[in-house]
Amino acid sequence: MNTLRIAHLTFREAVRRKALYGAIALTIAFLVLYGWGTGVAVRELNESLPRGLARASAQIGQDLKLLAIGELFLAGLFAVSNIAGLLAIFMAAGTIAQEVDQGTLQAILSKPMGRWQVVAGKWLGGAAMLAVYVTVTSLVTAGIVYWRAGFISDQLPLGILLLIAKATLLYSVTLVGSALMPAIASGIVMFIVYVVTNVAGLVEQVGWATEIESMIRIGVYGSLVLPADAFWKMAAYAVQPPNPLPALGINLSLGPFGVTHPPSAWMAVYGVAYMFAALGAAVWVFGKRDL
Repeated sequence: MNTLRIAHLTFREAVRRKALYGAIALTIAFLVLYGWGTGVAVRELNESLPRGLARASAQIGQDLKLLAIGELFLAGLFAVSNIAGLLAIFMAAGTIAQEVDQGTLQAILSKPMGRWQVVAGKWLGGAAMLAVYVTVTSLVTAGIVYWRAGFISDQLPLGILLLIAKATLLYSVTLVGSALMPAIASGIVMFIVYVVTNVAGLVEQVGWATEIESMIRIGVYGSLVLPADAFWKMAAYAVQPPNPLPALGINLSLGPFGVTHPPSAWMAVYGVAYMFAALGAAVWVFGKRDL
């Protein structure tokens, strides 16, 4: 019950934070522009295929219009997924560190409550808030594409679940830093690691397209350091429309967001294990910390 109380308070606190309001405002602005841009792009696709897309379709004998619409959908999901990732990092960075600095946790821990309950409660509350954010924004993005283009993925629930796992993973790992160091330091460190591993994931995609093993290994190593990008790739692969190009020996998608070679199921297992290992590390570090 103590853990659930902390989770409830954490959820309410997260909802009242300015960081969440900023993320919501940016998300709304993005979705308005995304809805307008998607409408323009789909209208042009319906009127006449762009020259390059028409030439590629004629060369391989495949209609690539649906694949182009899928890229538009993935672009929207990529944006909301990264906003959720940044929200997870900067909200988790202060969830313990700031309360330690302000002396709030000393009052809470003076009651019959274990430190592990505080960490677990904050993790549950933060994860619940992120799950709501990711679910709502992903459904709105999917709704825009369905409204504009009539496309919706059969695997959308799986994709949303994987994006929630990505945001929760980032929250969990940042929680370790929040239990160990000041909020600004943990947020900056985690942001840098997140950006670097994202770049490594893009390098891996280029490696698959060019069949350069060293570039593929860079992406794999990046996913082992932080498997957030692996969750994104699995989500993108699940929701994107069927891509006929790999079957023709072309290891490409029509844009930078499509995934031709998703991580294996073992990477998903590794990501979930990584998440709970980070939670355990946060419990252990906070239990040792001098308040």
